[in-house]
Amino acid sequence: MKIDHVHFYTRNAARTRDWFIQNVGFKAIGNCINQHTHTEIIVLNSSCLVFSSPLTSASPVAEYLNSHPSGVVDIAFRVQNLAAIIERSRSLGVKLLQNIQLAKNSPGSFKSARIAGWNDLQHTLIETTEHHNYCLPNFQIKQYRLANQFQSQITNIDHVVLNVAQGKLDSAVKLYQALFKFQVQQSFAIQTPKSGLTSQALIDDAGEVQFNINEPTAVNSQIQEFIDLNGGSGIQHLALRSQNLIADVAQMRGQNLSFLSVPQAYYHTLKPLPSLSVEEQQAIAEAQILVDRDSHNHQSLLMQIFTQPIFEQPTFFLEFIERRHEAKGFGQGNFKTLFEAVEREQDKRISSV
Repeated sequence: MKIDHVHFYTRNAARTRDWFIQNVGFKAIGNCINQHTHTEIIVLNSSCLVFSSPLTSASPVAEYLNSHPSGVVDIAFRVQNLAAIIERSRSLGVKLLQNIQLAKNSPGSFKSARIAGWNDLQHTLIETTEHHNYCLPNFQIKQYRLANQFQSQITNIDHVVLNVAQGKLDSAVKLYQALFKFQVQQSFAIQTPKSGLTSQALIDDAGEVQFNINEPTAVNSQIQEFIDLNGGSGIQHLALRSQNLIADVAQMRGQNLSFLSVPQAYYHTLKPLPSLSVEEQQAIAEAQILVDRDSHNHQSLLMQIFTQPIFEQPTFFLEFIERRHEAKGFGQGNFKTLFEAVEREQDKRISSV
């Protein structure tokens, strides 16, 4: 499996497109405008994002935005045996939103279908023998090119994170295990003096798709705040993988992109990392990038940074990640530091009300 593309419903597709071009380095490649919906498509190497916004109240996007803020509505997966997954989805009682069809609007050919995921999340499923970076069924795309201002070293979508209601983590994990044969890669239990979460990091059998699921452990948890503001469970963030995170973050900060702040005390207590030069360690601290190791590979290096929420509600944000020396999974230290950083932003929002 692999993540083929991620589809967002937003209030203004063109404005969202421009934000990703200006701040992250994506390139626009085309759009699709019908009688009720405006859709824009952007790419960065093998990362493909799709944004749709309503033109009239008849748009399915308008219906979605009546109940949710802007955010991810569809994680599209490239699969090897579409018919088998559709059969499993039927046996599990998963709603089939679109039956298997042959695409006619893309180079080559591929089969696709769409099923319901957890809550209002959907999954377009694509089977193809072609080697395109992405396939976009259901869109009659008018192609054009709109380039970015800088050269990003982001290559692909590293992982996505789903937040579910308290008590629903096990059910959500079992659903995705049954549907896609995902396995639990890591488990986390994060607790601060104020709140906490539990999390399961899932991975497909080829190690290509990482799909993480969180649930809150307290009513004042930031995960619960997400669920309240999002109108239910949903995608909290997606991570884009960089081959040079220090350089990419410098460019994004140059575009005034806002990131979650990390106390300098974090870097004072950071254990020495022999694989980093003194200059890199200084740059990481200045950029407020989190650093951790793979517990099974002490030569590995996992670097992560997280933006402030990017839409009208403080729900969805982006992560940028670099994995050196075959770093796998997610570091416990980074996970807790992220949770604490989001918690501080939550406190600011509450105190400003």
